[in-house]
Amino acid sequence: MLDPLRPAIWLVWPYLSILERLLFGALIVLGIYVVFSAATAVLGVRQIRASIHAGNSADAEGCFIGLRKRSARVDKLITAAFYLFGVVLFLGLQGAYFTIDDGKTPVGWSILRGFEPHFAFASNVFFMLLILHILGWFISHCIGRLTLHSTPRDAQ
Repeated sequence: MLDPLRPAIWLVWPYLSILERLLFGALIVLGIYVVFSAATAVLGVRQIRASIHAGNSADAEGCFIGLRKRSARVDKLITAAFYLFGVVLFLGLQGAYFTIDDGKTPVGWSILRGFEPHFAFASNVFFMLLILHILGWFISHCIGRLTLHSTPRDAQ
């Protein structure tokens, strides 16, 4: 039986389906991409600010559009990962009802124990999605702050 206070992914890994394992791997790849995008956004914001101070608004505008597209792409990928997680989780939960009747354990208890690895998987994935969402928000916030700071200068 799994320890409910320690729902670590490596403890439930043997009990997960191939779809759940693939989703977790895809979330790791998505996490690397989001961290790379956050670093790119921070460097891009610095570059845009330097271009604005130097008076190169054409260079700044092109870089700004690229950052906005990257931010929108990150948001869409995180949203798609969340929806895919819901599909994979509910497909995996269907397997919890398949039990072997040994006669000693009540069927209801066997079914509830079958849910344990899926709930541990879900808690790990929700935590990863929360971190990814916070990083995506950080990217959007950095770009949005740049928009607010650069608009009054362009209007003058």
